[in-house]
Amino acid sequence: MLPRLRYCLLLFSLSTTLSLPSYGQRTDDGPPTNDPFPRPNALARSIAAYRSHQYTAGQLSIRATDGATLRVRPWATGVVRVDYFPAGRPTQPDSSISVVTTATADLAVGMRETAQSLELKLPENLRVTVSKRPLRVHLLRGTDTVATEAWGAFQRGATTSSLSETGVSFRLRPGEQLYGTGARALPLDRRGRRLELYNQARYAYQNGTENLNLTLPVVVSSRGYAVFFDNHTAGYLDLGATNKSVLEYGGEALRNLGYFLVTGDSYAIILDRYTVLTGRQPLPPRWALGLIQSRFGYRSQAETEAVAQRMRREGFPLDALVLDLYWFGTTKDQGNLDWDYQKFPKPATMMRNLDSVGVKTILISEPYVMRASRNDSVVRTQGLIGTDSVGRPFTVASFWAGPASLLDMFKPSAHEWLWSYYKKRKTEGVGGWWSDLGEPENHPTEMHHVTGSTRQIHNAYGQAWASIFAENYAQEYPQERLFNLARSGWAGMQRHSVFPWSGDINRSWSGFQAQIPIMLGVGMGGVGYMHSDAGGFCVGPIDPELYTRWLQMASLCPIMRPHGEGVPPEPYYYPEPYKSIVRNAARQRYELLPYLYTLAWQNAQTGAPLARPMNYEAASGLDNEQLGNVNDQYLLGPNLLVAPIVQPGQRRRNVLLPAGTWIDFYSHETLTGRQIVGRNAPLERVPLLVRAGAFLPLAPYVNTTARYHTDTLRVRFYADYAVPQSSFTVYEDDGKSAQAMAGGQFQLLAFAGATSATQTDIRISTSGQGYAKMPPSRIIELLIPRVAAAPAAVLVTGQPAPADTWRYDTATQTLQVRVRFQNQPLTVAIQGLRLNTFYTAAAPDRLTLAAPSDRIFDGRTTLNYTLHTPGQYTLRIRDAQGQVVRTFAAATEMGVHEVSWNAEDQNGRRLPGGVYTAEMLGQHQRLVLVRPD
Repeated sequence: MLPRLRYCLLLFSLSTTLSLPSYGQRTDDGPPTNDPFPRPNALARSIAAYRSHQYTAGQLSIRATDGATLRVRPWATGVVRVDYFPAGRPTQPDSSISVVTTATADLAVGMRETAQSLELKLPENLRVTVSKRPLRVHLLRGTDTVATEAWGAFQRGATTSSLSETGVSFRLRPGEQLYGTGARALPLDRRGRRLELYNQARYAYQNGTENLNLTLPVVVSSRGYAVFFDNHTAGYLDLGATNKSVLEYGGEALRNLGYFLVTGDSYAIILDRYTVLTGRQPLPPRWALGLIQSRFGYRSQAETEAVAQRMRREGFPLDALVLDLYWFGTTKDQGNLDWDYQKFPKPATMMRNLDSVGVKTILISEPYVMRASRNDSVVRTQGLIGTDSVGRPFTVASFWAGPASLLDMFKPSAHEWLWSYYKKRKTEGVGGWWSDLGEPENHPTEMHHVTGSTRQIHNAYGQAWASIFAENYAQEYPQERLFNLARSGWAGMQRHSVFPWSGDINRSWSGFQAQIPIMLGVGMGGVGYMHSDAGGFCVGPIDPELYTRWLQMASLCPIMRPHGEGVPPEPYYYPEPYKSIVRNAARQRYELLPYLYTLAWQNAQTGAPLARPMNYEAASGLDNEQLGNVNDQYLLGPNLLVAPIVQPGQRRRNVLLPAGTWIDFYSHETLTGRQIVGRNAPLERVPLLVRAGAFLPLAPYVNTTARYHTDTLRVRFYADYAVPQSSFTVYEDDGKSAQAMAGGQFQLLAFAGATSATQTDIRISTSGQGYAKMPPSRIIELLIPRVAAAPAAVLVTGQPAPADTWRYDTATQTLQVRVRFQNQPLTVAIQGLRLNTFYTAAAPDRLTLAAPSDRIFDGRTTLNYTLHTPGQYTLRIRDAQGQVVRTFAAATEMGVHEVSWNAEDQNGRRLPGGVYTAEMLGQHQRLVLVRPD
């Protein structure tokens, strides 16, 4: 393979793009044979008018004139549950696979009735009002209506039909933006879309694919509320697609419908309350935040060991290796759940040796048992799989690898059987798990499970599977943290220690561009660790620039995991300078581990995702339209702004800054917020900005978290006169104990800054019981950038600091102070600190020339560009010799535009095959014209 790779890279350097064969895990990219959510044609019947009501123990139950029942129950502060029970149905809600809390008693102050409505008064100046004619639920804060039903709860279709719908709708305000809904290769603001709630595998998907492996019935509104539909049947969300002023949910064949309204003054409060309701994500093992190397797939023990050795030899950090399909044999052996001892003769020894050098082993498993598997007869005779309508074992004949059985994850016996194998592998030394195909990928509608039909339970399948790991780890390995890499699930999946990835993405710029809104959309649904197969999974050609830009972004994402098939995903295969650039990005991630690990703690405490939309902490409130649909940059925690490069050839990009002052991580340039600025983006790095006033903790680089230590912390303090008070708390524990937070076995290091024109004080203190092997003291290296001159004096706890403990660097304008912190409060006072607050003029680029629809084409491609500033511009096509062969007059108005080029010159003559370049205002995109003849 290596000679071929060298040849491919040589061809790339000669500007010829190579496309290698794909060995995907599906035979096509089409949707399931059966439409996952066919819509009934019948008209909707809304709930009728008020007949009577009963108010007991804070719960309001209303009987409608059509016999239906509407029930309103305050659940927790800022959280209200509404249930709709159609006529003739018992007023008992379906069991929830998502909710883990019970309603809080005595939340409602009381109930008030008028001729027109019933009203419950709640804490935080909230009121739930139910209008009587017709019955509609409204949530108000003071006099402001937060959320209001449109035509209320409804039914569509015959109530006895499996295609009937039960749903509810809400009014949308002009400018209201809608987030969440799960993994969608769509803009972050999902308004105007009709989206399926049915988890689906999409092989080689790209930007624009609406429905993927992980859908979530959670919509977060810029109006300050979230609505969570607590039903897991096949469903849909119509977010203003049919009626631009209406949000509608429908669930198939529901006996009743339940939803929660969750309110808050910020997205942080909303997600805090939502993840209390559905469960918090436990802390990951610290190694999960390191570099996890994967491939489809390592085929032998020798190859696996060689990859770890090569990563170390080439200077890359590494914390885990993922074994894909071949650890148990061939694709026909899925379901064996045991090693192929011919290829992996001593797996326990292999994993022990890897672990000794700080590399965990992660094993894949699938929910399918091949008919060719040695376990085929076992799962069928013991009744562990899905069945047909009369209870006979069901064969999934159309599964991509061949005929297979699908385990019924809702049967306790299937749980026990699977865990017996997982436990054996765990005892041998497996460090983490990979749960693949858990949508399930191929799930025939004729199949039945112990708890219902395919369409009733499909979305719950991944949740049931993940619970096997979570429940058994809690019981048998209560001190050990769980890592479960999965690509599907449902609301509440985060509490099972699931670390989702975005599925089988096309190795293309389009596929790459989809990853930021996917990550942010899932994060706004309470799942904080969404990430991608860094570098792209399948189909696309070798593209070192794409790989580099993708890995740069991955190094600043919740999880960094290169993975792919068809071309090597390991970074050491790429030529210089790409290899060194990726190495530097990975090393920088390891230096940021104190910050990243603290974000993980914040997520476990509050549900805040690690990667956040640009308006997550918008000072002007939730309803911020400019920041509310930014799809190519994000906040990493509260203090870092990441602006990845998602266009080929791009060496500069525009960055939209939130309010406040922002400082370049590399150059320390100062930028004013609330504007768009242009930032240089050489291949070596992507724009990375720090919020003024922030403390940013870093640690010395190590090549595995097994060697991670915080006896030295390098803390950058971005002091700023405009931020007189600031703070940040660093979380530290042993990185592995599952009970660390609950048992108080951690330490919090609090940094507080006070900045004035005459003095800057930095106070360091600790809390918490501490943990095993905690450093008895730490060297803390404070670094303050943008310092105009040496200070008058540096005092440590009121005493002059020794001259050798602080240094002012004139060239970089940074002040460094080194102190020993012995777990007692300590204050560093810097007298006469003068900050350089000169703001950098950074005019935005006037346009962005984006990747074409097809970089390799045989007759026509579409050239895309965005005008940020109106004006007269020209788009030119040049041949390989640099001669202009075609010009286009560009649009003049701001916005996204496109030009179609049919591979002809200015005179309409057919151009020969070769390499061409689209050029516009100094920006370039390479095109490869392939002529079949």
